[in-house]
Amino acid sequence: MRWLLLPLLLLALLAPRTECPLRPVIQGPSVQAGAAPELLIPPLRVGHPLAPLGTDRAGRDAVCLLRRGLARSLLVSLSVLALGVLPGLALGLWLAWRPRLTLPGEVMVLLALVLLLGRDAFRPVLALGVCLLTARLVAVRGAAVLREPFVEGALALGAAPRHLLIRHLWPHLRPGLPAVLATVLSSVFVWLMELGALGFHDQPVLSVGFTDSYDRTPDLLALPLNADLGQLISFFRWTWLDTPEQLVWPVLLLIALTLALKDVARRAAPRG
Repeated sequence: MRWLLLPLLLLALLAPRTECPLRPVIQGPSVQAGAAPELLIPPLRVGHPLAPLGTDRAGRDAVCLLRRGLARSLLVSLSVLALGVLPGLALGLWLAWRPRLTLPGEVMVLLALVLLLGRDAFRPVLALGVCLLTARLVAVRGAAVLREPFVEGALALGAAPRHLLIRHLWPHLRPGLPAVLATVLSSVFVWLMELGALGFHDQPVLSVGFTDSYDRTPDLLALPLNADLGQLISFFRWTWLDTPEQLVWPVLLLIALTLALKDVARRAAPRG
């Protein structure tokens, strides 16, 4: 599955820099030569010539939304990875010396903190999750290395902790760091989907009202702006009866990205 990473990265790099245009009415091709163009009311279904993957109820093309959502998800995930991986590495090395100490599950901590602190703490909470998961993975591997006979022999000879860290522990942890990073990054994408399903994200929402002369109360349509894939899933789950494919596409994209990263982690893990 790791071969999926290349097309997914290319899709993210080709994402448009501006927001996908809203099209309450879509201008279609002319039915006859010289006639006025056909006006289409979104959503367009999958397979339509003007939108191969369909549109949402606001007329935004699904290809545009998926490209921007994938790019946004990668940006958020890499930023929180950069914030949390080094503290997690340090915490994991410290926990390797204290195997009796355990960390709480990351998902429950994320859910509790984001409910307590709100949307403003979205990225710091994700960075904390990266820190905890990195620490857990490093601590498990480090504790296994510290139980090896050569480490016990060094301790018996009076080796200092700094010597053990530099000469014995770190050389055995370093080859597995790519697998740790890939595992943590794939988990961040899952967290984006889980938190997005609960309505937590860090981007604004546009509310559009639709009405006519016979109805004084407008129908409000909430549209995510600059949304990651998790936020797209959060909003499209409310309109899946009208446009089920618009919910399926971001879910499939997140699943493919997660499976590809997990495959990278499995391949990068040290043997033995």
